[in-house]
Amino acid sequence: MEIIRSNFKSNLHKVYQAIEEADFFAIDGEFSGISDGPSVTALTNGFDTPEERYQKLKKKERYIVISKVDEEERKRREQEKHAKEQEELNDAVGFSRVIHAIANSGKLVIGHNMLLDVMHTVHQFYCPLPADLNEFKEMTTCVFPRLLDTKLMASTQPFKDIINNTSLAELEKRLKETPFNPPKVESAEGFPSYDTASEQLHEAGYDAYITGLCFISMANYLGSFLSPPKIHVSARSKLIEPFFNKLFLMRVMDIPYLNLEGPDLQPKRDHVLHVTFPKEWKTSDLYQLFSAFGNIQISWIDDTSAFVSLSQPEQVQIAVNTSKYAESYRIQTYAEYVGKKQEEKQIKRKWTEDGWKEADRKRSNTQCISYTLQNHYYRTNSFTATSAVGKRNLSPTQEEAGLEDGISGEISDTELERTDSCAESLSEGRKKAKKLKRMKKELSPAGSISDSPATLFEVPDTW
Repeated sequence: MEIIRSNFKSNLHKVYQAIEEADFFAIDGEFSGISDGPSVTALTNGFDTPEERYQKLKKKERYIVISKVDEEERKRREQEKHAKEQEELNDAVGFSRVIHAIANSGKLVIGHNMLLDVMHTVHQFYCPLPADLNEFKEMTTCVFPRLLDTKLMASTQPFKDIINNTSLAELEKRLKETPFNPPKVESAEGFPSYDTASEQLHEAGYDAYITGLCFISMANYLGSFLSPPKIHVSARSKLIEPFFNKLFLMRVMDIPYLNLEGPDLQPKRDHVLHVTFPKEWKTSDLYQLFSAFGNIQISWIDDTSAFVSLSQPEQVQIAVNTSKYAESYRIQTYAEYVGKKQEEKQIKRKWTEDGWKEADRKRSNTQCISYTLQNHYYRTNSFTATSAVGKRNLSPTQEEAGLEDGISGEISDTELERTDSCAESLSEGRKKAKKLKRMKKELSPAGSISDSPATLFEVPDTW
């Protein structure tokens, strides 16, 4: 049956039962992602690093339209907004039970081009997205220990040579043809809406459904390489382990995936140039500038800079030399560009650290002076102070308690109670995720289907 907002609560037990019985889960959030808001080129670049792509998606801009309204209309809109937010909050709290049940199961979670789906799920149901990419990786693998991206799977051997188009709709069609053997699925009675004969693309449930079908077809195809061949390959099979926890990176030329379980690929990029130029320049101007170097690829960064990749690395220094005396543009190697960015980052970090140190020093000095003055006050006015406090509690004031806590390095119960119960802190979220991972490890079955070694279909380090 279809679970929607109106029947969610009454059928939650059926959802739990389905999670218990499932071999794997396919998800699709139907997020507009990088196509919404700013232009695609503003959020993607062919030479983004995984860290840069994560930061761009994390900081995706939102737009607010402001209009002039009278007081009565303003109040009405505020009430409507509050009611809608409350409804969304209630739905989110309710649905979080489903997400947590899936996470607790430790079972394989599948998506197609699923980086945004994972980011939104972690942010909405566990904790705010960490500022650092490595912290995001740690958090994600604690919550979902096994993820699989069917877009990356279809882009990798042994599928790469026999699948030309990895968009979800085209992939689903291709996997119905030879040499693949699609699974036979019967729709539940009174629930024909997910029949693939009548496509409902970009409807989240339907997209998740055909993502699951694609995974089954590709996994079963891997079984044909075994001796003897297997018709069905389980979601626990070692054959699919090489594809675990690698999320497809869209529109990055030489880094195909984000590796959640370790360092990301670091291609040399010794054929890539960083070019700065006037705002008036267009793509045609860049092609004209590099016309002597044959085939080039251009990846815009912003209005005044772009990456240009040459077909031959030995041409790089020649191109750099041509800009030494140019006034309107400048060319540098990719290595020089990265080096300068790292220098700027270190300077900024040092400036920030020094600023905090100075602020801490000033605050400490202020607290010491304040504490000395208070001690002096209480010593010199001990008799009047004693009589004055006769009518009040003898415990220290909040200011005094805070001062003593600051000196002893302890956190008061009052401060702990001030923690927002609706928004979990990053550290608490990380602790909970780690605890979840330990529980899964203890509960995970010791045995699995015995197949050939996982190295049979290694996802390559270089493409």
